[in-house]
Amino acid sequence: MNTWYRHIVMVVFFAFAKALSAQTQESNRAPIPIEVMFGSEKMNYLAILNLRFSEASKFGYFGVASVLAPYDNDDGSNELVLTNLLTYNVSKKFQAVGGVQYHYAKGVLPAAGAQFFSASPTWLFLFSSTLQFASNTNIENVGIIEYKPRLSEGLRLYSRLQGLYNQNLSDDLHDRSLFYVRAGISIGKTSFGLGANLDFYRASRAREESFGIFINHLF
Repeated sequence: MNTWYRHIVMVVFFAFAKALSAQTQESNRAPIPIEVMFGSEKMNYLAILNLRFSEASKFGYFGVASVLAPYDNDDGSNELVLTNLLTYNVSKKFQAVGGVQYHYAKGVLPAAGAQFFSASPTWLFLFSSTLQFASNTNIENVGIIEYKPRLSEGLRLYSRLQGLYNQNLSDDLHDRSLFYVRAGISIGKTSFGLGANLDFYRASRAREESFGIFINHLF
């Protein structure tokens, strides 16, 4: 890892540590969703952290951990992606972001871009677009929409659409994309139900499918 990469990693790590320290001292911190889906072909793990340095600060930390692992224990097919971004609130719902992403096949990738986030008890919207800089420059667009209408006291419908599209700008080729669907119910802080994962790889857009059950809890 060269010196430039080390500096970026150190800044993002400091941002994470400071934001986590601040959030642990505040009772109104944002919940941390952690989800596991047991699919027909693979297991999928997803965790999202959205932390602020303090209530008054415009700076914060946004992190995503994603694991996709087949049941046959083929290490060559395991996918681990860790996104670590320092955030700056441009407005109430828009953020400028910058940091690093660790990719199981590409290594450490510096990244910078913008993000839109809006949440209520019924709806959640997250859209982000980042440039990733390495031997090739890629653009990655991510979108998540959740719809959670109230059914009764303590019970809600839970549904989510999640998409990602990564394009290699240097070669103008598709690199990676996905489309995930979740549908179930929420009881308190726990959601569970049925899930479907569609994953597309490389310029050929080779397709892999997995269907199963998921459980999601807000910590």
